[in-house]
Amino acid sequence: MAVGALVALAAFLALGPVPTGEQWRAAAFFAGFGVLASALAYRTSSTTLGSIGFLPSLSAALVSPNAAALLTVLVSSLVGEIAVRRQPIKVVFNTSQHVLSVAASIGAYLMLGGKSVLSEAPGILPFFALVVIYFTLNKLAVATVVAASSGGATPTIWLKSMRGSALYDALAFPLIVFFAIAYARLGPGWSAILALPMLGIRQLYRTVFALEKINEELLQLMVASIEARDPYTSGHSQRVAMYARVIARAAGLSGKPAERAETAALLHDVGKIHEEFAVILRKPGRLTDEEFEVMKTHPAKSAELVAKVSHFSDLVPAVQSHHEAWDGSGYPLKQKGVEVPLGARIIALADTVDAMTTSRPYRKGMSLDQVKAEIARESGRQFDPQICEKLLSPAAWATLVSAHEQAQIDHPFIPAKAVKVEVGNTGEFVAVPSGKLVAR
Repeated sequence: MAVGALVALAAFLALGPVPTGEQWRAAAFFAGFGVLASALAYRTSSTTLGSIGFLPSLSAALVSPNAAALLTVLVSSLVGEIAVRRQPIKVVFNTSQHVLSVAASIGAYLMLGGKSVLSEAPGILPFFALVVIYFTLNKLAVATVVAASSGGATPTIWLKSMRGSALYDALAFPLIVFFAIAYARLGPGWSAILALPMLGIRQLYRTVFALEKINEELLQLMVASIEARDPYTSGHSQRVAMYARVIARAAGLSGKPAERAETAALLHDVGKIHEEFAVILRKPGRLTDEEFEVMKTHPAKSAELVAKVSHFSDLVPAVQSHHEAWDGSGYPLKQKGVEVPLGARIIALADTVDAMTTSRPYRKGMSLDQVKAEIARESGRQFDPQICEKLLSPAAWATLVSAHEQAQIDHPFIPAKAVKVEVGNTGEFVAVPSGKLVAR
């Protein structure tokens, strides 16, 4: 990436249009704006950051479509990366991919007849090529390095990134032209003043994102603390949430409804935090009829806890009914068919997929082929037949298989180590999870 950036910069310096004095001044202005934008970047995941550094970079490209813009990108990215004390290898990569992406986008802009906005307004086609090529290459570069470090698939990560930021990127397009034309018509002073509200909105968005991230992490912490009681369901709720997202999309949900189904799946077992479930959850073997009756109360208890959070009020029906069956044989309400909330039908499938693929002391986990056959067999009995039909289609099932593989990496099943304990003086030994000795 670094070699490519250097080659692109050298090519523009040697062969590209010669920047005018005004274009150099514009580049210097946007370089300062770019440093500030880099300093305001925030972490969106363990591997990526959110930044508006592209705004001054592409605005500079419209004002100075030549080496001046590339030097702007180089300086602002480098200073911004160093200012926030990133690792040297990340400084080199982030700066290089930014320079290379802008170089490619300026090249396309010039080839399609684009001119500096100091002399004329940008054409629609050249501008469209500028932004599309930049965002495509930028996200592809980041997806490639994330895939290399995480073991994921570059196309999957890239497409997810493109979909996730498509609306945000589209809304940013007019701002790129706005700041370039504002500089050309009003000069740097007014352009800087006009940038202040945008930076304020950016900081507000950053704060909102941070709060959402904290809420998500608190949910994960709560779920993990509950599952710590059960050595045989390590990571269960997180895996069910991953499967629920796939099943929800297969069922035709998208956007917010799919996200809510995923959140409901993450919370579906929170009722197990009640003390009456503690001893049962530590039991390594099959449950007695009496113990199973106690366990059947957990959907209602989970719903009661979820209902205490007003933001989750819409999730209560899905959590409460996730053990209902399509034929009415489930619990606790004996709902049947479409009486079962759609979210609950999705969680029921996701919950069963994880239960069947996870090993227990008394049985080995099933293969995905066996799970597929079991879902087909229970379609119309335990599960919604329409959702089953959509999930078992080749494309949807392939997505579930990928989610299963990723779930084993992100949330692997790690049972507690078993030890042998003598029961009284009978000479009989039983295997129980270490640290959880129980009378038998």
